[in-house]
Amino acid sequence: MTKRIAMAQLTSCWGCDQSLLDLHLGLLEVLPELEIVFWPAVVDFKIKDLESMPDESIHIGLVEGSCRTEDDVRLLNLMRAKSKILVAWGVCSCYGGIQGLANQWELDELVDRKFMKADTVTDPRIPSENVPAFVPQVRPNVDVVKFNILLPGCPPTSKNIVEALAAILTGKPFDLPEKSVCDQCPKVKQDKHITKFHRSHEGRIDPSKCLLDQGYLCLGFATIGFCGAICPTVNSPCKGCFGPVLRVKDHGAKIVSALGAIAEMEPEQLKDSFPDPIGSFYFTDYAASYLSRMRDKARSKKK
Repeated sequence: MTKRIAMAQLTSCWGCDQSLLDLHLGLLEVLPELEIVFWPAVVDFKIKDLESMPDESIHIGLVEGSCRTEDDVRLLNLMRAKSKILVAWGVCSCYGGIQGLANQWELDELVDRKFMKADTVTDPRIPSENVPAFVPQVRPNVDVVKFNILLPGCPPTSKNIVEALAAILTGKPFDLPEKSVCDQCPKVKQDKHITKFHRSHEGRIDPSKCLLDQGYLCLGFATIGFCGAICPTVNSPCKGCFGPVLRVKDHGAKIVSALGAIAEMEPEQLKDSFPDPIGSFYFTDYAASYLSRMRDKARSKKK
């Protein structure tokens, strides 16, 4: 029996869809088991098509992206109502994504910068026709509706996606790993005595040694080991794009705590090494952080 599947895109880059399509001929192993009933990224489905479906008539719903607009929130709630199994597809859906970094500012500041003051603006005006209203801030989708499965990644690898779908189709549990990217990384690790942090283009990386040991900000120690350590394996520091390991409640707080313990540097020197600490330590999950929630509470009190 084929399973009815729907794939919805909220505010995002749609990279998760590309990761699925990157299966190429491997899709032939999955597609015969699926009946695609909603996938606007590929077929011209409309929201009314989804609305017309009976509740829980979709066996598997995958939601990519986060809620930046009221239309996103509407689509997310529809997907929850129509799906038996709802999957948070990608780190944006799980934790808010890169767009969650915008929570550092007020909405009117963001709109003013985007449409009025950005260097690329040639016709300063705030659009008001045929555009959905923005929500005040980005929240992780898991805070808005209940999900059955989390599939993090920016994007999840093709292998991650097919493994999740295979588990759902066969009725097997799909559990995220407890290990970190460091546990998957083949580089040799030693006691850490970091006296200076380098940008990734600076110096000469020893390909056999741990990148963090060499003073490059590699976040593999706090990031879930779900990607196969694809970045550090090729000498590119982990940016944390798959989100925190399961036991970590706040990704950035874990990173800051660890750096304070291993960096043999004065506080000011450590601070100067990271002029954008939130962007460095909360690359894709600031919206899920304690800091973002504290700002939200402060905004609420002002109102």
